[in-house]
Amino acid sequence: MIIKYQGDEKFEIKTSDAKIILSAEGVDIEDFLIQTPGEFERRSVFVQGIPLGEGQRPVYTINTEEMTLCYTNGLNQDLDEEVIKLIGDIDILFVPLGENNSLSVKQAQKLISDIDPRIVIPMLYANIDEFKSAEGITDGEVDQLKVKKADLPEEERKFYILKPNS
Repeated sequence: MIIKYQGDEKFEIKTSDAKIILSAEGVDIEDFLIQTPGEFERRSVFVQGIPLGEGQRPVYTINTEEMTLCYTNGLNQDLDEEVIKLIGDIDILFVPLGENNSLSVKQAQKLISDIDPRIVIPMLYANIDEFKSAEGITDGEVDQLKVKKADLPEEERKFYILKPNS
């Protein structure tokens, strides 16, 4: 799969079977837009929308190419244990680091610790320098992330800062 950052909270993911857009509107798989909690399947992509409560957008888990992604969709609160359990084992976590409708660096670190993904990709870069410093990230930004199941780190967690593409 190839992951490109489109800016704000929008990503484009190309898999062998589908093009997926993650955005504030939800998860779009080949013009099939998912905006609500529930379970969905389209073109070998399985999506679960997990409700967070009144006024909150769902968190989405996406299973494709034998990997599980978690798109936190503008999350601005800590998640309770029940939601963490519903999210399950995650390979790639998208974390919001903006000012409004997002997490503080401390909240983002707690979320990463709770979910324990193999790869973390931040979005909404308002607090990115503070986050990079707190996590000891010294690598630069990359244009895109190409990843296969076999490429996932076994022990250590990797962070990828993607350059926004328009």
